[in-house]
Amino acid sequence: MEIHLVAKDEIEAQGIRWIVESHLTGVRLILWKTIEEFEVGMQNQQPEFVILDMDLWTSESEMLGVKLKQRGIRWLGVSSERIFQTAYRALRFRAEDVLFRPFSSVDLVKHIQQLRYQLRNGQGYLSNNTMEVENTLAIGYPDFFLTERRHNSRLAMVAFLTPHHNTLPLVYDELQRYSFTGNNQIFALSDFILCVQETKEVDVYKEEYQAFLAHWKERMDEPLAIIIKVATSDDSLKNTYQQTRELTRRIFFEGYDIILSESQQMSSQEMDPFLTPLEQRQWIEMLERRDTKAIRNWVEHEFLTFQQPYPDPEIVRIRLTSVLAQIRRHMKSYNLQNSSLEAIYHEVFQQIVHKPVIYQIVKELLMFTTRLLLQDHEQLQNGARTLVEKARELIESNYWDAQWSLSTCADALRINKSTLSRRFAAESGQSFRNTLHQVRIREAKRLLKESDLSLEEIAQLTGYSHQTYFNAKFKLLEACTPSAYRSGL
Repeated sequence: MEIHLVAKDEIEAQGIRWIVESHLTGVRLILWKTIEEFEVGMQNQQPEFVILDMDLWTSESEMLGVKLKQRGIRWLGVSSERIFQTAYRALRFRAEDVLFRPFSSVDLVKHIQQLRYQLRNGQGYLSNNTMEVENTLAIGYPDFFLTERRHNSRLAMVAFLTPHHNTLPLVYDELQRYSFTGNNQIFALSDFILCVQETKEVDVYKEEYQAFLAHWKERMDEPLAIIIKVATSDDSLKNTYQQTRELTRRIFFEGYDIILSESQQMSSQEMDPFLTPLEQRQWIEMLERRDTKAIRNWVEHEFLTFQQPYPDPEIVRIRLTSVLAQIRRHMKSYNLQNSSLEAIYHEVFQQIVHKPVIYQIVKELLMFTTRLLLQDHEQLQNGARTLVEKARELIESNYWDAQWSLSTCADALRINKSTLSRRFAAESGQSFRNTLHQVRIREAKRLLKESDLSLEEIAQLTGYSHQTYFNAKFKLLEACTPSAYRSGL
């Protein structure tokens, strides 16, 4: 048996030679110092086995991996870097395994012995692939999307998901190499890998996938979730696939590194994706008070206490953006829009839309809110805003309170109300009272447009104790009644 060793460390190379030649007979070891030298030498010969120091690997070495894979050459990686990129290359180009330094001589000898046994019994790289192709169910992609075909044996569909879609090729390769009992077929889809398995004993295949998850975690530092859907005798392949895809939504609530199994059809919990006017008011108050504890309690209770049946994850994402809209409104009211906060805000928005797990989104949202309110407090302490700006901020935060007035605003600012009235009119060009009514009527218009609340409820939510007074103020500022404004939308 001829083994080629590519190693940069001459002392380690001599040590591997001594281990191989002292423990195994009939083995010839050829040493190469660089990948380039090995590639040249490989043009004239076909090694049976290669031991490759993967620390020599560069972006230009990709062609070596391609050649090893195309020519069916079995190889073993050796590395000092226990990182994702090393494991990715090994899986991508079908290494037998990767030994991370310091590795034992027993592991190295065991790999060579196993390979020699397989080669002597005709179990080469290509023959293994042939065996895998024969062990399939003759199911095609159209069966999941177009046809209503049923299978005459009991099937389980198993979805494999990772939070980063660029690692799905690793899952696919690892599944191709893994030995499962019974017939199975593996399909690569855009957001998960699907394995369709013919099975009779439910407990047996569950144990197999538990073993695969443990195997994956030993080799890869990457989360993995396994979703198992057992088909009934009446289910078509298309229907079973759709139910499997529905089950993958549970990952949003339950996270990764788990195995979920379901034989019943899932149902969804109804959920309002938007904040109610009362919830919006609650958020205005919490942000105004800079009450991070209340905000944390509200968010965690709202988004981290879901029970089955879960709501649609996309509806939850919309509700999260409704919360973010209230925070955005606070940022504009308090002029908290520097480049740093803007960048974080947009990043949180992207995470709400794309992050695969709810608790990760909640964590980022709370961190952003805490940072925002801390900066808000510092800015207030430093007196960065003018008297009119501070008064306007208080109007935006308290317009809904019918008892709130010029006097209460002056008390909050620790200034005489006559002084506040005079300076506000002089600096803003309009009276405090008119500004307050404008804000209230602006919010009333929004509620008339976005909700089905009665006029009485809208009046109360915008700071008017009596609907008659609300109607009069609305007509004065908008030249029409609230009812006419709503009907004209």
